[in-house]
Amino acid sequence: MFSLIASVAACSCEKGWGCDVEGGYQFEIPTTLYPALDTFQIGDTIHIQNDFSDRVYDRNSQQFFDLKSFDFYPITDIYRIDTPVSKWGPGTGNHAIFEFDVIIPDGYDYDIFQYSYGAKSLLGEFKYEEGKYKLDIMLIPNRDGLYTIRHFSRLVSLKANEVQDFPGRCSDERVEGYTVLNNNSDNNRDLLLDSPDTLWSKIAYSNPIDYEKFGGYTFYVIE
Repeated sequence: MFSLIASVAACSCEKGWGCDVEGGYQFEIPTTLYPALDTFQIGDTIHIQNDFSDRVYDRNSQQFFDLKSFDFYPITDIYRIDTPVSKWGPGTGNHAIFEFDVIIPDGYDYDIFQYSYGAKSLLGEFKYEEGKYKLDIMLIPNRDGLYTIRHFSRLVSLKANEVQDFPGRCSDERVEGYTVLNNNSDNNRDLLLDSPDTLWSKIAYSNPIDYEKFGGYTFYVIE
């Protein structure tokens, strides 16, 4: 009996009572893309903004947690999807951030990063001030085509792969971000079906939750 009590006590000290978050933590990251159009013209400005409190909602436990001075590691990818096969290889997508002029206002740690195989993404950190996380991105297309954007956040360090701690966290549960783009509108998901690359039709039909979770937004650019 003593051994059983000691075992339970040890477990509760490590995890805390009621520490069972099915599926791990999925913290909602409110995001706005505007104007919310399905077609832009070359030279138009597309805004992506984050502005949310450090009291963040978890979709799985349906609770709010205080994530003060937290590292979210936001990432913005742009893919050109009107070609049948990506030049980076099957299932990778054509990274096309170089087909946009990128404007990041002063004060934000966010810039273009080039991967070893040549593709590029925007990544960095949110600005944290007065209990809020903020980011402001402006994208100006300079070529016509069909594009899809992913704007999402990793909550694990890209380098150390370490999970960050926060008050009330269950120590053995994974932690990830879930983008809430334009209040969970459809964000032109059906336009993925216009791509000749079957990768995108699979996402449209088979993985719509992934499209939502990673902040997907699809649109045409015309002259």
